Amino acid sequence: MKNKNAINENMHALLECLFVLYANELRTKYPDQTIRNSAVFRSGVPEFARLGFIQLVDARKGIPGGIRECLVRTVRRAKHQPIWIPGSNFPNDPMEIYDLMKASMRGDEVVWQHFPAKRRNSQHDHSRNM
Repeated sequence: MKNKNAINENMHALLECLFVLYANELRTKYPDQTIRNSAVFRSGVPEFARLGFIQLVDARKGIPGGIRECLVRTVRRAKHQPIWIPGSNFPNDPMEIYDLMKASMRGDEVVWQHFPAKRRNSQHDHSRNM
């Protein structure tokens, strides 16, 4: 029986791929440790959410304004609700997230370090001009 609340079941595909890349990077850095994708997801989701890189959206309860139309369609089509999608602070270029968030191991625990962006996300700048 599958766990209905498994994080990777309600993760936007882009975010799932990013967390898997982080897990692979950790496996390279720490070859003697067993690093599971689920451990990276469990540790990363609260940190990314706290910093506004991801947000939890539930189509059954209504989709908040300000979400890009392509993400609204994704949320509505998602089989598992709610779904984690890129948040308002997520960089325009998804690969920039690797400059902002670094993962490492402390014992058996995945830990995250945030490096603030040197420039603002253009999505924020655009909203100011409206």
